[in-house]
Amino acid sequence: IDSTVYWLWLSLAVTPGSDTFSKLVSSHPSAEEIYSLDRDDLISLVGSKSKDLLALCDKDISKAEEIYNFCKSKNIGILLYSDSKYPKLLKQISTPPVLLYYRGILPDFDNTFCVSMVGTRRLSEYGKKNAFQISFDLSRAGATVVSGLAIGIDGVSHAGAIAAQMPTVAVIGSGIDVCYPTQHLHLAREIVKNGCIFTEFPPGTPPNGYNFPVRNRIISGLSLATIVIEGKERSGALLTARHAKSQGRMVYALPGNVGNKNSELSNLLIKNGASLCTCADDVVRDFEDKSHGILNPFALAGAENVDMIATFEKLRIAAVSVDDNIFRHSTKKKENTVLAKSDKESVRENAPRESSQVSFEGFDVNAIKIYKKIPLDQECEIESLIDDEHSLRVVMNSLLKLEIGKFITMLPGERVRRNF
Repeated sequence: IDSTVYWLWLSLAVTPGSDTFSKLVSSHPSAEEIYSLDRDDLISLVGSKSKDLLALCDKDISKAEEIYNFCKSKNIGILLYSDSKYPKLLKQISTPPVLLYYRGILPDFDNTFCVSMVGTRRLSEYGKKNAFQISFDLSRAGATVVSGLAIGIDGVSHAGAIAAQMPTVAVIGSGIDVCYPTQHLHLAREIVKNGCIFTEFPPGTPPNGYNFPVRNRIISGLSLATIVIEGKERSGALLTARHAKSQGRMVYALPGNVGNKNSELSNLLIKNGASLCTCADDVVRDFEDKSHGILNPFALAGAENVDMIATFEKLRIAAVSVDDNIFRHSTKKKENTVLAKSDKESVRENAPRESSQVSFEGFDVNAIKIYKKIPLDQECEIESLIDDEHSLRVVMNSLLKLEIGKFITMLPGERVRRNF
């Protein structure tokens, strides 16, 4: 059996973003060693209450072999934790991925200066222009831009790097064979021509909402600096900034107008110690001496102007900003006067219930509190549920229980809504 199969087995057994793998690999550096551990050995390492214990005790490797053969047939790369090309920066984080599936050209990460750029999907014209220009200039100066392929700031940041004819790295929250969002299929194909797309999720994994907060630690973990362009105070970019800070990396933020919703997060981060970033030079100058000659600030002098709109059209970037159209559709929904019998039943089943009618039998206190924090009749960003009492891990565990119990629906883009 190829050693990669054991690593694949381990990646399937370990919950992404948990500390299980770190506990195991600290004393057993090879997947074969971990595979050979019996239940008592595993309990001594991860604890008897670990949610991964059952999967680690299951020694069936048929699924791992299936994935191995699939990746081999589809020319999908697998970067193992034990591989010399596995980024040293990523090994330094508290919860490194067991492995990364990839398509494209694998960068020499240990001799590459990566900068992650993140922000809202609902970007403004101000955010769009600055994200594109900063990404373009950073790439021209020798940096590799890392983002998440999402609509909004992510896509714009990738576009800036491609416009500079430099590689860019996308970390996605689905299987390597599942492009999300579908609007960025063409962009994904362009990225792999010179850059790379990564994911820790096995092939076929759909873009479940809870995958995205987990993958954010990889975006920041690959980078020495993270730039937050735009976002509301509780947007998904907040989690990436938190990861970057906990990983000991520099956090930058693009300042915005006070009172503007999209500027809430950036201004808050700056207020709390993040470095101000108005152009690529702010980052390049800070790291010029530490980049071992990778960054070249002189490349920024007299940089040419690039047609942003033409670049978006060429790459088919989904980046319509809130400023692009002053006319908005009415948010009031029309009431249907005629409903089929099945529709009526569906309406009755999904009609909001009074809290007194909802039974929380079998749920712990955290799950109940988190459920009640989700606003009724509107979507909610997962990050808004994280607070001093409820860590990311607690929130994600609770949401999984609530989803299984059909109390909530997980939505793409790190969002969730109550079913009643």
